[in-house]
Order: sequence, then C-alpha cells, then structure tokens
Amino acid sequence: MNKHALLFFIFLSHILLAQKKAETAFVIAEKDLIPEGIAYDPAEKAFYVSSIYKKKIVKISSQGKTSDFITTHADETEQVLGMKVDARGLLWACNNTPEHDTINRVSNVHVYDLHTKKMVKRFKLVDDNRHLFNDLYITKAGDVFVTDTQAGMLWVVRKDSKSLEEFTKPGSLAFANGITATPDEKFLLVSTGSGLGIARVDITSKAISSLRNDRYMVMGYDGLYVYNNTLIGVQNTFFPESIHKLTLTPVGNAVEKIEYLCDEDPVFDSPTTGAIADGYFYFIANSQLLQLIGNGDKLKQTEKLNDPVILKIKL
Repeated sequence: MNKHALLFFIFLSHILLAQKKAETAFVIAEKDLIPEGIAYDPAEKAFYVSSIYKKKIVKISSQGKTSDFITTHADETEQVLGMKVDARGLLWACNNTPEHDTINRVSNVHVYDLHTKKMVKRFKLVDDNRHLFNDLYITKAGDVFVTDTQAGMLWVVRKDSKSLEEFTKPGSLAFANGITATPDEKFLLVSTGSGLGIARVDITSKAISSLRNDRYMVMGYDGLYVYNNTLIGVQNTFFPESIHKLTLTPVGNAVEKIEYLCDEDPVFDSPTTGAIADGYFYFIANSQLLQLIGNGDKLKQTEKLNDPVILKIKL
C-alpha cells in the first residue's frame, strides 16, 4: 500500500457515513461556465456564482432566474474564484490571470455594488512572484482576509482601506485555500495543503497553529465555513469527493469528529465552494475544473460538459 493509499484509508476509517441526501437547488444552463465560487446575499435572497472560464459572475435571483451580473472580462475581470457579500451589500470577488500566463501575472479583488453593478474598488497585485487569490473571509468589523494559494499566505484589506496589506508571511500557509473564522473571530481558520491541516491564525498576534485533530486528516478542503460549533468543508482533493461536517470541541481548538454530509453524489465533478443560507448549505457540485486545469484557458472536451448544478443539504 503506497503512502497516499494509506493516508486515504486512515482518513476514511474515522469518518462517519453520510446521513442526508442533497437536493438540487439550481441548474445553470451554461455548460462551459466552469464555476468556482458562490456567495449569498441575504437581503435579496440571491446567489452569485463565479466563472473561471468565462471570467464573469452570474446572478441567481430568489425566483431562480439566472442572468449575468458582470459580463465576460468587464472591468478587466480575470478568472473568478471565491466571493463573499459583506454587510453593506458589496460583493467581493477574487480573480486572477490564467495560471499559464507567465507574462501578465495579475491577482485582483474586485468589489461591486450589488444594486448598481458598478465596481467601486479594485485591489490589484502585480509583482514578480506567483500569486493566486483564492477565497476570502469578511469579519463583522469589515476587514477582509484573502487566501493566496500560490504564495502560501494571507492578505488583508482593512475596513475602508485603499490598499492590500500582507497579513502572514509568504510560505506560512502552504496552499492556503478555504477560509473562515471561529464564532468569536479571535482566530481565522484556513484550509492548507500541508501538515498544518486546518490552520488557526490568531487575528491579533498573527501566530499560526494547527486546529488539533488527533484522529483525523483535515487538509485539502476547498470551501470552508463555520456553522454553530461545526465547520463545513468541501473535500475535492481526496477521494471520495464529499461534503464534511467537522464538530469542534467546546472551546473550538480541536476536531472531535467528522461526518459525511454528502459523498459520491452522481452529479459530483470537482465540487468546489458553498454558501450557508437559511439553515442549508448550498454548493457547486460539478465545477468540471479538470476540463480546464493544465490546459491553459482552453477546455479539453467540450462535448463532455454538463450544466452546472447547485446542490443544497440541510444542516
């Protein structure tokens, strides 16, 4: 048994089986969308879905009607990943130039007014290093923390700031991806692709530790979300692709158990991220990312694409 198979066996042996079945919430009639991020606006009860391939953002209204919120490459929008809606009705969207583009390396966070559809802020990073703004978390105070997967670090935009600041050092959080925070917001919780697993980052001191887990391998989550005293994680790094619920200790510094909420759904094709709304977890079930990864900005087999599906599961 090789190392990866052994890790996978250990991973599965301590996870409880799924107890619930996901339901279809929405189907987006756009096979080549290649979605990655999803955000929820509680004011309008609308969802926003990002597109890597088409470099745009799609809106799903409360009635389920789909329309372009931001059209392809508007405002110099690049491949769009994680998004969040803040308390002021602003949509924050991570976007980056294609990974194969080694000449024009740009990572952005665009901020849009949901009512006017106008971009009101842009935070742009251009340097000689590799970056990938992947996902973000917005605190109750209005600070925005951004994961940079390629640089392995966090950035922050302070409330009403006009600049992006380094929050942790490059390499401090290898393959940083999904991000959320403890309910008291004393710690950021960041999914990594390293032995740290889910990292706890002290929001005041910036000290980094691991979310303690004596029995579980908790790494490689794409989306990561806090719900009461649990974390909801989208696992697309290890087989089977699945949605996990991680129950934390009362003080929130360790994982007590992990349960499958949903696994091996026939719709699954690289599930990515999600959003919590009205007691349900909505998530992108079939991003079809593998059609794009390693192929520049060209799709591999368009004839095999399916309409993107948003599933939901009761929490």
